[in-house]
Amino acid sequence: MKKPKNYKWQKNDGTGTMSQHLRSEHGLGPEGEEGSSGGGQAQLQRYASDMPGAGMPFIYNTDRMIAEFGKFVIADEFLSSFGESPNYEYSNRVALQPQYRRVPRNTLKRRTQQSYYAYRGYLMETFRTYDGHVSLTSDTWTSTYGEPFVCVTAHWIDDDWLLQKRIICFEAMEEAHNGFNIKSRIVSFCKNFHLVDKLFSISLDNATANTSAMQFLKEDPSIKLVLNGPLMHIRSKIVHDVLETFDNATHIFSYVYEPNIHTVILECIKIICTIKQTSLANPGATVKRLLDNMKVKWCAYFTGFPPIYAIAAILDPGVKLEGLTNLLTFYYQQLDIQFDVPYYVNNCKRIVERLCEDYGDVIQPQLVGSSMGASRLGILGHVLKKSRTDGSGSSSSSSNIGIGEYLTYQFETEENFHIIQWWKNHSSKFLILARIAKDILAIPASTIASESTFSAGRRVLDGKRSRLSSESIEMC
Repeated sequence: MKKPKNYKWQKNDGTGTMSQHLRSEHGLGPEGEEGSSGGGQAQLQRYASDMPGAGMPFIYNTDRMIAEFGKFVIADEFLSSFGESPNYEYSNRVALQPQYRRVPRNTLKRRTQQSYYAYRGYLMETFRTYDGHVSLTSDTWTSTYGEPFVCVTAHWIDDDWLLQKRIICFEAMEEAHNGFNIKSRIVSFCKNFHLVDKLFSISLDNATANTSAMQFLKEDPSIKLVLNGPLMHIRSKIVHDVLETFDNATHIFSYVYEPNIHTVILECIKIICTIKQTSLANPGATVKRLLDNMKVKWCAYFTGFPPIYAIAAILDPGVKLEGLTNLLTFYYQQLDIQFDVPYYVNNCKRIVERLCEDYGDVIQPQLVGSSMGASRLGILGHVLKKSRTDGSGSSSSSSNIGIGEYLTYQFETEENFHIIQWWKNHSSKFLILARIAKDILAIPASTIASESTFSAGRRVLDGKRSRLSSESIEMC
C-alpha cells in the first residue's frame, strides 16, 4: 500500500502545495481538468459560500450547464433560441467560462423536456405517498390568439408545515368549455397525480360553466371528497373586481405561500367599514351613489360566506367560535341585513365536529389543554373583546375530542403571530385539529395562482412564439 504523502503549508507558499496534491493524487492539472498538465500556480475556482458545492474545486460540466441553463431560460421566459446567440456565447467565454459553447435550441428543448418529466414524475410520487389532503384551484383562459387553456393548481402544507403550491396542469383545452368537460379534465389530472382520494377542497371562479362543473364533481363517483363535498365552493369575482380599490386586502388575498383563508371575514369587515365610513364622510351625491352601488354589488356576492371561510376563522386561536359570532354579527349590522348568525355558526361548528370524527378514524389523539388569550387584531379587537374574556366554551365529547378543549381555553397570541407555526407548535396537544388546520389553511383565498399562470402565458405566447405546442407551453 502506498504511503500517503504529508503536505505542509508554509508562509508565502500560496496554492502550490494544493496544486501538487491535485496533480499527484487526483490527476488534475493546474486548470482543474483531468489529465491536464503544465506549470504555474493553479487558481482554484470555487462556488459562492451559499451555493451547492461551496468550498469544492469547480469543474466545468457541459451537461450540468445545459440543464441549469434550461431552467434559467424557462424561469425568465426567454426564447429557446437564446442559447444560440453568438453575443451571449462570446460574453460567457470572455468573462465567465472559456469552455462555454452555444446551446442549439433543439438540444435545449430536449434537455428541458427530460428535466420537466423527471420533476413531474417526482411530483406524482410525492402526492402518491403524501398522507394528508390537497386543495385545488382551477380556471380556464383564452390566449390572445384564441387558444383555450385550463389550469389546475395544487395547494397543501407539507410535513414540515410549509405551505406549498404547484401547477399540475396548464394544457390546451380544445373541447367546449362546459361544466362536464371541465369536470372531466380535473378528474383526469387528479387520477394522473394520485389525488382522487386526497382532495380536501376544489375552488373555481363563479362562471356559469364552473358552477356546473362543481356539481358534476360532487356527483362523480371516482372522486372521494371530504364529508362528501360541503367544503367545495365557487370563488367570487368580487375579489378581483372590487378589492382592487383596497390595496391591503387585495395584497393579503393574493398570497400563495402564506395562509390567508382565515383572514377573509376579517378583511371583508374592514372593507365594508371603509365603504360605510367613506359614505358618511362624503355627503356628495356622486360619491354616495358610487358607494351605494358598490355596496349593492358587494351584498350580491357576500351576503353569506362559504362555510370554509368561517371554519378557517374558528381555527384561528384569536377568533374561535365566540369571536366568529361577534365578527359576523358586527358585519351584518354594518350591512343592515338580517342574518341568522347563531344558526350559521352552529352549522360551521357541526362541520368541524364531523371533520374531527372523520379524521379521528385514522388519528389517535393525546391532547392536553392550554390557556392563552389574543391581542393582534388591531381596529377589530373590540369586536372580539367578549370572546376573549368569556371563559365558556363547548364541552368535548367522545366524537369530537380536542374541539371542546380548544374552544374553551383562552389563547394568547403575539403581535408576530403566524397561524401555521402556532398549529405546528400545538400539534402534539391537538393532533386531530392540527391535522384539520393543516389541510384547511392550505386553501388559498383567491384563484390568483391560476391568474398568475395566465399572465405568464400571455408573455410566453407573444408574437415570436404564437405557434408553440401545448407541451412546450406547459413546461414554461
